[in-house]
Amino acid sequence: MKHVKRGWICVVLSVLCLLTACVDNQYDFSNLDPTIKVETELVAPLAYSRLKINDLLTDSLGGMKLVVEDDEMYLLYVDSQYMGNELIDQLKVLPKGSFDFQVSAGEELPDVMITSGEIDLDYTITFPELNTNENERLDSILFDQCDAKILIDVTMPLADDSYIDFVFPEDAIVLDPTVYPNNTVRVPITEQHTEASLNLYKAMLYLNGQNKVTFHVHGFIHSTEPFESGNKIDIVVDLDHLMPYITYMNIGTARDIYEGEKIIDFNYTKDFQQEDSFFPFYDPQIQMSCVNNIGVPVRYYIDYVEAIDTRTGEKVRADFGGPDPDTTSMVVRTPSYDAIKGLSHEELMNFDLSSIICQSDTVFDREYGHTDRLFKINPNKLRYHYRIRSVDNNKDNVHYFFQQSDMALKENTKLPLWFEGAEDPDKNFHITRFDTVAFMSEPADMDVLQLTPETECVLKLSYTNFLPIGVEGTLSYLGYDGQPVMPEANQSFKIVAGKVDADGYVQESTIEENAIRIRYEYGEALRLFQEVESLVFTYKMANDELKTVRLRTSDWLELRANVYLNGALVVNFNE
Repeated sequence: MKHVKRGWICVVLSVLCLLTACVDNQYDFSNLDPTIKVETELVAPLAYSRLKINDLLTDSLGGMKLVVEDDEMYLLYVDSQYMGNELIDQLKVLPKGSFDFQVSAGEELPDVMITSGEIDLDYTITFPELNTNENERLDSILFDQCDAKILIDVTMPLADDSYIDFVFPEDAIVLDPTVYPNNTVRVPITEQHTEASLNLYKAMLYLNGQNKVTFHVHGFIHSTEPFESGNKIDIVVDLDHLMPYITYMNIGTARDIYEGEKIIDFNYTKDFQQEDSFFPFYDPQIQMSCVNNIGVPVRYYIDYVEAIDTRTGEKVRADFGGPDPDTTSMVVRTPSYDAIKGLSHEELMNFDLSSIICQSDTVFDREYGHTDRLFKINPNKLRYHYRIRSVDNNKDNVHYFFQQSDMALKENTKLPLWFEGAEDPDKNFHITRFDTVAFMSEPADMDVLQLTPETECVLKLSYTNFLPIGVEGTLSYLGYDGQPVMPEANQSFKIVAGKVDADGYVQESTIEENAIRIRYEYGEALRLFQEVESLVFTYKMANDELKTVRLRTSDWLELRANVYLNGALVVNFNE
């Protein structure tokens, strides 16, 4: 503003030069009035603001990323859920449990008063949860490095040569022959309590659709004292700590393997749908990718997603099911059994699971899933219900999964800056932003350069709007202490939206010169130049015409402010 003041003084001095060119050199200047009044009109540029579309976004994107592709922009939120354990745990295909049986003297062992005898019997272990549904079948399991515990308790003193053999038929269990020749596990017993381990590394358990395993128990018991009535041998086989490496099965058709409901924080809108902004996204796109190496053909269903504002109780639901769920869900691609068929146990133990990873992609959007409904309110919670359902209808097919198998559901939420109008002003697109521009670096010295009461002081605003939305603006003032001043002089103004085509893109800017005029009374003009350091422009942008609008990187709003002084100025040369 100092430059403007100097300009006024120069004008005054120029006039003085013209006056003194024709004066009498004998004139007594001691009686000359030290002030001079000049009629003039001055225009001084005060402020220039160019607001680009990026300036509309919040400083914090709440974990979202702004992505620019050519002239289009969208917000991207990336999330992942790992669901392999949830899926596999629901299959209930793991033979677990602790099984015990007893050998009694006089029954399985020879009669009493004998010091030695032979055990020779079959024992069957039953897994009650396995293969009970005719629509599912557990075939076999290849085990990893894990042990089954064997506990043996006897009530008679034993000699050193006592033992019990567990003989497994090869159509039930195949053990590592380098560790257990003849598929037999021998447990020497010399004390009243014996603990042993059955190493199942690279062992294969065959159930073939059954839930029973029968094996033979053979042993020789040599006691240091004669058997007595009541003598017994208790045997426990503990399978609770088994760890399968590969499980082969057929899980059946049209079966809900897993069904769940989750409530999570809704982070997509917390930085955009606030008190001073609301973004009713027109076509949110949820790109779902299922990365999977579980050889179980399934379909992933999202029955619904419900956005909830817990503060007001408002709820909106995006329906992913529809009347025919088979056409509105995600079919998950799974690896074929041919990828591992015929491999030896050693090859399977060293198999590279990355070679069988499959990816399935589905996009839910406004048309396929009604995703736009989720942004009709200001939600803070998201509840969704989903199912994982089997789809293979061939009972002869083999399904399988490895111990390390997993299923990851990756969600890329893509929010194009594309909005639709709503009759409710609170639900219509709107956003408020502030722009502060410098006005005076220091207060004007009004003793040197004075405004007369008849001087007209007008602030004129011109704009060029290449945004597809209109603006309701407010001009306010900040003093040198950063606090508001002259609140009575605050003024509102409107800026007309650019011309929009049928697709919502602005095609032609709206240009208005001196469209907004703010006239200051004499006292306000004095305060303007003495108390105001900055001008604050508040822009409330809204889709007033309720059209579908799209924002692009090339969209912008330009505002120019000029001050006009028209009338008499007084310069005091004594100052």
